[in-house]
Amino acid sequence: MPKPKPQLPIYALVAAIVVLLQFPERCVAKTRNKYCNSTVCGNVTISYPFRLPTQPPNCGEPRFELDCDSNNRTVLSLNHGRFYVQKIWYEYSTIRAIDPNLAVDDCTLPRGSLLFWDKMPYSWVFPLSLMYVVNCTKAIKSSLYIDASRCPVNSSGSDPPPDSYVYFLGERTSPRDFDESCRIEATVPVMVQNISGFSTSDIYEKLLKPGFELSWSFGSKSQQASPIHAL
Repeated sequence: MPKPKPQLPIYALVAAIVVLLQFPERCVAKTRNKYCNSTVCGNVTISYPFRLPTQPPNCGEPRFELDCDSNNRTVLSLNHGRFYVQKIWYEYSTIRAIDPNLAVDDCTLPRGSLLFWDKMPYSWVFPLSLMYVVNCTKAIKSSLYIDASRCPVNSSGSDPPPDSYVYFLGERTSPRDFDESCRIEATVPVMVQNISGFSTSDIYEKLLKPGFELSWSFGSKSQQASPIHAL
């Protein structure tokens, strides 16, 4: 009678299945990244876990897909806005971005929204907060409402008054302080704890440099250390 072949104990099989269920992304990551080289868009190096649509399907992760536009700029597309990527720190798991409207040298306002409750593989880096861009049908005389106009308004009185007034408003503004003549046009990320006491130029300086930063997590706990001060 032939001797039965040795079989793997049932507890070992269960343990192997548990490991695969707990760490599927790590296993897939090795397969996806195995044969992929980094690529470049503008001055940004794209490597795992990021990818561009032009790369083979096994490169990078779909949820970390970036775009390279016709001007050779790296674009991060989120649920409510598109942003230009300025730099990626792979050692810090941190990505720095800026609203594309701010890269235009005209009166364009920031429009890209970032909502913390959006489902995305990123988390904010302190001291990132949000502020509203609100469009009002009348002028609001309140220290809470900070003029958002990028272009100076002619104060000579020769021009007719504008049809609308645009302001920055802190995200913690109480509903009772929200004027009924205003509507929210964007929820903009800014690298300050809050905008109270800031001037228009102060806010645009923060929006332009350093932009804002997000960290990502993939296969391990995200590192929250930020290189924001190492400009």
